[in-house]
Amino acid sequence: MFDTNPNLIQDANDQLWARPTPLVLIHDGGGTIFSYYCLGDLGRPVFGIFNPHYGTDQVWEGGLPEMARHYVGLIKETIPQGDILIGGWSLGGLISLEVARLLAEDDALNVLGIVMIDSIYPKHVDGSVAARIVQHAIAWNDNTKQETRDAVNRCFTEAGTMVRQWTLPTWGDEDVSEKNEPVEAAAKDLRPPPVILLRAQEVVPVGEEGVSKVDISRSDRLLGWGHYRKDLIVQVVDIPGHHFSIFQTEWRLDIITEKLQKACRDLERIAAGPAN
Repeated sequence: MFDTNPNLIQDANDQLWARPTPLVLIHDGGGTIFSYYCLGDLGRPVFGIFNPHYGTDQVWEGGLPEMARHYVGLIKETIPQGDILIGGWSLGGLISLEVARLLAEDDALNVLGIVMIDSIYPKHVDGSVAARIVQHAIAWNDNTKQETRDAVNRCFTEAGTMVRQWTLPTWGDEDVSEKNEPVEAAAKDLRPPPVILLRAQEVVPVGEEGVSKVDISRSDRLLGWGHYRKDLIVQVVDIPGHHFSIFQTEWRLDIITEKLQKACRDLERIAAGPAN
């Protein structure tokens, strides 16, 4: 896909008096980072991590945790130390949470915060909703090559399997998970970084009786994340469109660029603490 991973999507303006915190955006379920190239200037270095198994028959035997461990290694090769912001669209937000947990015990890299772009908490589905779920069919461009369609579909299929098998990370400051799972001693005193959630305002059109899997918690402003940790999401920001259209059309891209830019600044401000 690219020669380097992470791939530099945007560089910071050299005229800035202080270099802003780098932002690392992780791919969506299709394995690509194309959508992030559609964003306007975010005013900071922006890197994109694509799925290195894209276009191959390789699988992540260890699921999302293995994927996250590999991505931590990629990040550290590019940004060995200092503060970073991480995030991503859909699956990218879930992987970011796993990456943040791994880096919480790292002495060199510090995750200031996470920006989830319409990432839905995947472990809470109401029984009445489950029966109405309609699988999403990708609307391919006529010019899209068959090999691209096959590669993206394979990534989506594996992503679905990994998410179903995923046990979300525990931290250790307190047990606030829905399942009340025991906290490992190694996780003591660790807390997740603050998360800002960019939330699509519309539902995916799938017919009157059905519901898209990405909309199972759409009526919940936190998209279900309160079932994981009530303190995880520090801010919810509405963005236009539904889950699959937020990177389509120029006017939507202008808005999501503005909201993402502000979310990054807000996370830097939160990390800096109250002004004296």
